[in-house]
Amino acid sequence: MKTFNNFKDTFNWVNKIVNKTSKESLPLIAKQEYEDSREYTYIDTGEMYNSGQSSDFDNGYVVIKAPQVRWLYYTKGINAGQGNRNAIPQWHEKIKSEHMGDYISLYNKKFNDIKKG
Repeated sequence: MKTFNNFKDTFNWVNKIVNKTSKESLPLIAKQEYEDSREYTYIDTGEMYNSGQSSDFDNGYVVIKAPQVRWLYYTKGINAGQGNRNAIPQWHEKIKSEHMGDYISLYNKKFNDIKKG
């Protein structure tokens, strides 16, 4: 068990672990979110979904760059694509609500691994 001499040492230790955990878990969570988004993303040819493979996962950015993304993401009342019958507008919101517990578990696992040293 780790012991500390004062509050400042304790705070610095926890702060160091949180910063390291955030830096290491952010790419893992971003990649997982991108993979999970396939379930609800419009996939007629696969080109739109695949455009997200060049996202800046290290900084937590998942960006699907195909030209039709913005229109499909914000337009309600359109039919699901031929390639994915589960496709819905604002798929990220659906993914987030369904998988937030998984993302928190990824973070907690990384936190505990770093804490153990």
